[in-house]
Order: sequence, then C-alpha cells, then structure tokens
Amino acid sequence: MSAASPFFLGIDGGGTSTDLAMLAEDGSVAARLSGETSNKSVVGFDGAVSVLTALIDQACEIAGTSTPIAAGWVGLAGADRPEDRAAFTEALGSRISQLQITNDAELVLSGVPSGVGIALIAGTGSIAFARNERGETGRSGGWGHIFGDEGSAYMVAVDALRAVAAAVDGRGPATTLIDALLAWWEAERPQQLISRIYAEDVRKADIARSAPVVVEAASAGDDVALAILNRAGDDLTDLVHSLARRIPFDEMPAVVGTGGLLLHTDLVRRRIEGRLDPSMVRPDLVVVDDIALNVAQAVRRRSQKGQS
Repeated sequence: MSAASPFFLGIDGGGTSTDLAMLAEDGSVAARLSGETSNKSVVGFDGAVSVLTALIDQACEIAGTSTPIAAGWVGLAGADRPEDRAAFTEALGSRISQLQITNDAELVLSGVPSGVGIALIAGTGSIAFARNERGETGRSGGWGHIFGDEGSAYMVAVDALRAVAAAVDGRGPATTLIDALLAWWEAERPQQLISRIYAEDVRKADIARSAPVVVEAASAGDDVALAILNRAGDDLTDLVHSLARRIPFDEMPAVVGTGGLLLHTDLVRRRIEGRLDPSMVRPDLVVVDDIALNVAQAVRRRSQKGQS
C-alpha cells in the first residue's frame, strides 16, 4: 500500500458506456474519462478488461501518476457471479491496490451517505438493488434483454418498434412513431427496418439509443408513445416494490435512481414517483447523475476513515 499512488478511483461500467472519475488525496478531480461499454456480455471478458485498463492508464497519465493507485471501486454490468468478480480482480489488481468489484447497480447507493436503500437503474438495461442497515442485499430485474430489462431504454425502443409493426399491419393504432423511427434508422419504408435492426453490427445499445425518439413523440402528444413510457415507469416501480417486500429495512428506504431513461425523461420519473407506495418506500425518487464521481468520493472517504 505504501507504494500506491494516493488517488481514488470510481468506474461505472454500464451497458452503453464506461465512466471513470479519479480523485486526488485532497478530493480534487484528477481525471474524468468515458469509453465504450465494458459489459462482458457485449464485448467479452478480454474486451471489457481492455476498455478498463485503457481508461485507468489514461487517467493516470492525465493525473501525472502511475499504477498502482491507492483504491478503487469498479461497478460492471453483469458482474454478479463470484467467478466474474475474481477474474476482474485478478485482471485489474496490479493497477489498483485496494480494489472492489461489484455489479454496477451497487454503485448507485453511493448517492446516499448511508449507502442504505434501493437503487434503480434504467439505462440500456434495467435492474434494482437493495441494501439494508445490516448489510443484507437483494436484487430484482437484471435478467438481460431476452427475458428481462423491463422499463429500460432498450425495452422502450423495442416496444416502439413493435408498435410501429402493429400500426403498419393494421393490428394497432396509428402512431407518429412510424415516421420518427424510419428517420432514426434511415429507412425509407417500414419493411426496411428489418434489415436495419437485424444487421450483424447492431447491438442492444444501438437499439436502446433510439428511446429518445419515443420520449419526443410522447411529449408531442402521441398516445402510443405515452403508453410505452407509462408502462416503463410501472415496470421500474414494480422492481422497487418487489425489493421493498423482500428486504427488511429498519427505516423507510430511499429510492435512488440513475440511467439515461431516468435522468432525461421527466415522464418516466413522474410516473414512478406517482406509483411508489409511501407505506413501503420514501415517495421521492432521488436521481443521481454522476455515479462515477460519487463512487470515487465514497472510496476516498472510506480509505481515509480506515487510515484514521
């Protein structure tokens, strides 16, 4: 530890991007960086390690220091299994002396000083994570895009595409999403969406990026788009309530949210706050917009407390 550089690192490795914040010993920001996703289910383990090590090395170069740095907390989408955490710890351990690897959902509770509550992520994917006063934890959602990701940007985008297909077929109501998504995917007619969406180089994150089209349509009064966003809010609320029923809290837990859909969509946030049960959780959704920085600050506080 004596040879470690006195810097503190927070990394938020989500499904779309990887965000890094590095703090100096006095708490000042030494480096802020973003890179592509480090989700191993998207880029593979080696690809994820490559993204992470490149960002860490670049941050050290910006900060004028070298590895290993004192401490870091790295949250990675899908890093739930002990063998995954062990593999990433081995791969990154030479760069970070005191290293903690968790699922990215656990990072969100760094947004409340106690670290107690229910975290809700609605980004490319979706998941909720809870930690109570005794350190007992649980999760809801996070099953991936094939049989999960309810309320995520990806699912909003998929629901919009389904609505377009239904409208074109005459199975569903008319919607402005048809023209909006054709423009987004640079297609001239609806049937061309098939080749665009199923192209080999199109990833889950690429589909999720079209979610703002749905938000714009809903804000302009499209009932189909509004119903899609309301369903997303309901699904996300259900994730929170399922944890509130399963994990015993001594006090009413806070709900702390992040992810692009929550950060940038008032309609979804208001839907969630309107449905949160005040007998189970605090009714106000706390939104955290800079997870990596919050995590780096938490790592610094914890390290300094351990040294005092």
